[in-house]
Amino acid sequence: MRKMKAVYLTMALMLGAFSLAACGSSNGSTNTPEGTATAGSSAEASAQPSAKPVTLTFLIPNTEDVTPYNLIFKEFEAKTGNKVEVQALPGGDYDNMLKTRFSTGDFPDVFLMQPGTKQYVKLRADETLYEWSGEAGVWDNVIDTIVDFQKDTAGKAYGVPFGKTGMMGVFYNKDVFEKAGVAAPTNYANLIEIAKKLKGDGVTPFYEGVKDGWPTQVFYLTGWVSQVDQEIGDEGVQKLNVNQLKLSDIAALKDLFVKSKEIKDLGLFQKNTLSGTFDELQNELGEGKVAMAFMLDGILPQLEKKFGKDFVTNKIGFFPFPTATDTGTAMITPPNQLMVPSKAKNLEAAKELVKFMISKESVNIFYQSQPGIPVFKDATSELYPMQQTVKDYIDQGKSKVNVQNRLTASFLDLGKILQNFHITGDVDTAIKEMDANYVKDGNSKRLEGFE
Repeated sequence: MRKMKAVYLTMALMLGAFSLAACGSSNGSTNTPEGTATAGSSAEASAQPSAKPVTLTFLIPNTEDVTPYNLIFKEFEAKTGNKVEVQALPGGDYDNMLKTRFSTGDFPDVFLMQPGTKQYVKLRADETLYEWSGEAGVWDNVIDTIVDFQKDTAGKAYGVPFGKTGMMGVFYNKDVFEKAGVAAPTNYANLIEIAKKLKGDGVTPFYEGVKDGWPTQVFYLTGWVSQVDQEIGDEGVQKLNVNQLKLSDIAALKDLFVKSKEIKDLGLFQKNTLSGTFDELQNELGEGKVAMAFMLDGILPQLEKKFGKDFVTNKIGFFPFPTATDTGTAMITPPNQLMVPSKAKNLEAAKELVKFMISKESVNIFYQSQPGIPVFKDATSELYPMQQTVKDYIDQGKSKVNVQNRLTASFLDLGKILQNFHITGDVDTAIKEMDANYVKDGNSKRLEGFE
């Protein structure tokens, strides 16, 4: 669990920098802390003994826990005779070191990479990486949302997802809700009614970490999948990707800014929003002084550290950003991906290793070491109840990957823009700045449509 906490903290820091590299439906069967479920049918590990055993190189940033990988590689070696040499590179310079190795022809056989098609552009995937979209035995056991997310606009996948999903939405104190006689909202208007009731009872409805900056982004990202995606659809996101649609032209995005301003004007945030921090948010939510927070799941290990696992298990609830008509869509963040250079020294053995890693036996080894929401059907993993809530949304086909993971350009400096917006309340200026920074980033990356 200590290692799991480190991963969650890394996610929070990544969101702080807003790289958020880290971030469908599933028939997966999982465990909750209170109960156990058993995996059903899934792909079996089919690796065979190798006639000429080789040693494969596997690159991974040293910010990742290598324990589950070593356990899987031990099984792979026993079945095939092929060995796997793990090379852990400094996480802060991982991308640059990887690019250097590619430029000098020093290819690893397999490497772990952040999620998203952004990485395809960064690595010039069509020239350097093996393409997996038509590969048998790879996709049948991956949940649908993640399969779709993995493909670029041409339908090609140069990475194979591996790991667990994260989530963003509204975390709430169950005791505070129960005392006020309210339940998780049925729609957005109901959410505001609940917040007003809580304020009337002397409880701060929402906490906003404006001083830290990055927490303010969660409202807009989790609101995007429930509100903006409903307006522009996947087609609109693809238009954003090639600069054929302006952020300032999306009415549903403007409405998110209006909603945030409404919450502030109604006095539903804490009084000292400008000095609000992620640390104080945890304390106030845990102590029941604050009822709700728009947040990512990196808060869970922090709450567990301060208030205990029983508290997180039994006292913290979760719901997605609700829409005008229903409870909304769960926002998920995708896992890392496995990539194989097309010029890998041991290409066929590397492909065999990737398939072995995503077999039922191997992914369960991974989740036993690093519990979380699986991206593989029929996988077994321990989940907090609020993670099970998200998984239920995934199973119902009501989940969507974070838009930042679906776009190649990024919303640069969004945290700073939102800090200023929280002070000025100027909706049009905030969106204009957000739009300008997005185009600036696309231009600097020389993306199609931005030059």
